[in-house]
Amino acid sequence: MDGRLQLSRVVRKIANYFEVTNAEGEKALISVECLQPEVTPRSLIAILCNDLLVLCKDSSGGKDSNGPVDLWAVLRMQTVSQPASVVHGNGTPLHSRHQLAFNGSSPL
Repeated sequence: MDGRLQLSRVVRKIANYFEVTNAEGEKALISVECLQPEVTPRSLIAILCNDLLVLCKDSSGGKDSNGPVDLWAVLRMQTVSQPASVVHGNGTPLHSRHQLAFNGSSPL
């Protein structure tokens, strides 16, 4: 399946490092995994395969339906313990290594 989508944001898992002091006064760096949302509105073309989602940028801006596209991302889909749900009434989250949210109705 394929179709046009409007990407509204990407949430990435990142590691932040913090300096902590223990009871003896020794300092150490610890790594804490955090979620970092990025608001990245952009129009993309999605191609859904069995276990991959290929996202492409339309270099013509939607003016040439047969024109070339630029590869933006290839995401391996995976099973998650909780199914995707609609957030704020209009987003469709897709789970991969990153969490993506698309606005509006999707042809997929």
